[in-house]
Amino acid sequence: MKSYLPRAARNYLEQLRRALDFLSEQERKQVLEQTREEIHRLPDGGRRKRELISMLGEPVARARKFERTEPEDLEVRSGKHFLTRILAWPIFALALLTVIVVLFAPPQQALIGTRGLDKFLSSGQGWLAGLEEAIGSQLIWLAFIPVVFSLLPLWLNGVLGQILQILGAVAMSAVCLGGGILPMYFIPVTLLLWAQVFTPMLMMRGSMARPGPGWLVAAAVLLVACIGLATYQGMASFAGPQWLVLAPAAVLAVLAGLLPTRWKAAHVALVAAGLLVMAAGFVAAQPGTYNAVLLWPWLAGGLSFALAHLAVAAGMWHERARKLLALF
Repeated sequence: MKSYLPRAARNYLEQLRRALDFLSEQERKQVLEQTREEIHRLPDGGRRKRELISMLGEPVARARKFERTEPEDLEVRSGKHFLTRILAWPIFALALLTVIVVLFAPPQQALIGTRGLDKFLSSGQGWLAGLEEAIGSQLIWLAFIPVVFSLLPLWLNGVLGQILQILGAVAMSAVCLGGGILPMYFIPVTLLLWAQVFTPMLMMRGSMARPGPGWLVAAAVLLVACIGLATYQGMASFAGPQWLVLAPAAVLAVLAGLLPTRWKAAHVALVAAGLLVMAAGFVAAQPGTYNAVLLWPWLAGGLSFALAHLAVAAGMWHERARKLLALF
């Protein structure tokens, strides 16, 4: 049976267990289980001590590979930087796209339908309206806040960098609550800015940390709800065939439902689908096409991109941690 191990193999595992006393109990169990699986794959199943030493090394030497100096050095020097980097560049790209939309998208306030949200999107509400009256077109510089703060963590480490990250996320949250249509375009990138603050801290709680099923299910449910709301609002003022709205929404909803599966291909597909929906919405919003409301596909696609990218980043960190600990 696969669970049976010869005496030589059992002795080897016992020596390895004692040599791994610098690891936590959970980490020690993971290393021993992986070693056990490697032994089962040996030609003679670990019956000879000489073969065990030849293939796996001395127990003490094998244990030395898992000394905390290596993962701790990685965590201090590059672990947080790794997570920050895989978050920063997509946030930077999305922030630039948002700036382009804010600068060049056609005016659409008059196109907002009357399905319950128009009172929240009135251009006359919010503190941004008063600020615009005071400083005029200079208000557009607010759009560049996420562009700058998305890349700051790559060069600023420690407490100062984290404080600036939080300030950037808080500033963009205030912009999103400023009233009117344009601030709502910044909701996806603001979500990513907050993720850039908390994800490294949460993911580095342990060497194998990853989002639990509850987080993934909650993210999938909220994303499907947002896609449904955006689709409902978008169809109200869309002059073209309804399937042009329903088909992309259905694809996004299906891929969003696959978030809890941890299937990397589905997460990458959701990233791509979100970007395509945002691009298609921009084309459909032009006066020469359907003159559609860009806000709704932008929110559906942007939020899909944001949550899927976080899932991809979590998977990359988990895979990296497994390789570091030689547990696969």
